[in-house]
Amino acid sequence: MSTNSFTLSTNEEANAFASKAFPSTLIAGPVWTSFEHFRKGGTAVLESIPEHGVATLRSKAGVFRILRDADFQSLVGVASDVSRLQTGLRFVVKAARVALKHPDKEHVELLIHSASMITEAPELPQRAGHESFQFTPDEPSEESSEDFDLNTADIPRPKW
Repeated sequence: MSTNSFTLSTNEEANAFASKAFPSTLIAGPVWTSFEHFRKGGTAVLESIPEHGVATLRSKAGVFRILRDADFQSLVGVASDVSRLQTGLRFVVKAARVALKHPDKEHVELLIHSASMITEAPELPQRAGHESFQFTPDEPSEESSEDFDLNTADIPRPKW
């Protein structure tokens, strides 16, 4: 029985995924001690997060880590690959136990085949992310209603 029938190629979908490997370490990024400091900084604070950096936001609700989308997508790809390897290793361990209990040719071949499936499986792709959302010039006027007020200065802020 050929193991090629179990190997799925991701080459057809390579154009939708990034092929850049994820770095082995992340670096510490900026730290904000309150949501208000984070909010007041605007988009500039998000732009200050370096590539492969992890920013920290400490608030009353808890501690939050902020990543760039490309780094998040790479982490999702790595986590998926780890999960796939864990499942494969469990399968190999079970096949090894069966081969020890029944050391005939068929069960030993099952063990060899299960181990070779892990090594021949392609690396899972890592997504490049999505395009940023942009309004067309006509959309705000089409979607706005007369009773909706965008003046944020008049919105009362909570007092802590």
